[in-house]
Amino acid sequence: MHAIYARVSTDEQARTGYSLQDQVNQCRKKLLSLGLSNIKEYIDDGYSGEFLDRPALSRLRDDLRAGLIKTVMVYDPDRLSRNLTNQLIIADEIEKYGAKLEFITGSYDASPEGRLFFSIRGAIAEFEKEKIRERSLRGKRAKVLSGKPLFGRDPYGYICDRDTGQYVINEEEAKIVRLIFKLYTENRYSVAKLHAQLKAMGVVNRSGKPFSLSVLDHILANEMYAGTKWYFQKYQKTVGQKKRKVLKRNVNEWVSIDVPAIIDKETFQKAAEVRRQNKVTAKRNTKFEYLLSGIIKCPKCGYAMRGTRFPKRNNKDYAYYVCSAYVNAYECDNRRCVPSQELDEAVWQEIVNMFKKSGGIRRDRNKTSDAGKEKARAEARLKKLKARQAAILKWVTDGTIDLEVAEKELQKLNSDINAAQAILSAPEPAAKESDVSPTEVFEANTFEERRRIILRLGITVTAERSENGETLYKIRF
Repeated sequence: MHAIYARVSTDEQARTGYSLQDQVNQCRKKLLSLGLSNIKEYIDDGYSGEFLDRPALSRLRDDLRAGLIKTVMVYDPDRLSRNLTNQLIIADEIEKYGAKLEFITGSYDASPEGRLFFSIRGAIAEFEKEKIRERSLRGKRAKVLSGKPLFGRDPYGYICDRDTGQYVINEEEAKIVRLIFKLYTENRYSVAKLHAQLKAMGVVNRSGKPFSLSVLDHILANEMYAGTKWYFQKYQKTVGQKKRKVLKRNVNEWVSIDVPAIIDKETFQKAAEVRRQNKVTAKRNTKFEYLLSGIIKCPKCGYAMRGTRFPKRNNKDYAYYVCSAYVNAYECDNRRCVPSQELDEAVWQEIVNMFKKSGGIRRDRNKTSDAGKEKARAEARLKKLKARQAAILKWVTDGTIDLEVAEKELQKLNSDINAAQAILSAPEPAAKESDVSPTEVFEANTFEERRRIILRLGITVTAERSENGETLYKIRF
């Protein structure tokens, strides 16, 4: 029996129109011209050539092992694989089981010289593929560094104006974006509650359907709505057949451009803070209830203390806070467990008493003022950096500076711009006194209500167990 192997990936088929049928027809014609008529086809439609895990290829290899195949006809070596190592593995298997490998686009010689030529050809093809990918990425990066966006599908709330190369606000959709942020920040909703509220209000997306939870979460996390569009934050790595893993790039590789803002940065920062609190308080992230989780620290070493439970004794569950220094391979003298329920109640009662006495918590404003000064410095630095960036781009246009030199300078500038923008987009360090009212504190009866209030207050708690079994703690505001 004689085999035809044909393959095309979905992306490649859409891009180049590489036809499976043409491959099969050419291979069949070649086999028939050699007087070989008992033909079986092995076709992988929509599978990447980067990996050997392909259904038709696996069947072909099984039939080779069984000694059923005498000839394997393939249109081109890259149909077997785009990876040189994989090409050689398959070629070795074909020879090992006594079959002959043939290509339409060229001959294959099993001699040492022929195998060397085959290897060189495969290496060149692999090198060219990587160069094309690198040039494409470099071109995209250069375009963004010049302040021009990379257009794809219109982001919700915007229109891609391809004539001017800029984003334009879609006012009808922008109204909904503002409503989403308003409901989320003012009511401190979870995404699920926000979804339910929008559905009840009859708010729908472009398709006339309610927004999904994932889309709402993406909108709330997208800094583009506050005027900054980021590129090259993540990349996809193919880890298997039809399997991709999304990985984060180093922050120095991120590139940003300014776009028209639909909401102000303060609203976006509030949304970021609500998202952070929701993540901490989400029931799916905590098996048990620890009121001070994430804000309690060890007074001896400064490491966080974590909630833990010991096996039940006398049908009772025992919950404690313990120093997490050992997790970080650090020795700490604070080895006694602090009962969590007892400490949670004590801290909460002290907060209630403070609100009863003074109507709120008086905190040191130094942290907030320092953060404001840092943001002011970052804003001034960002203005200078962008002016420098604009000047370099003008020099490139005028031919005053070499393109390669300009690109290196722009990359360094972009790294500094990203660092300044990261400072500006950081959430405020602490909530204001007016953010939590006495009524909220006095009426907070559930764990979730108390947990949210404690997080909004921005407190830090240190605690330890004395030798006589007393729990000692301090609250810092």
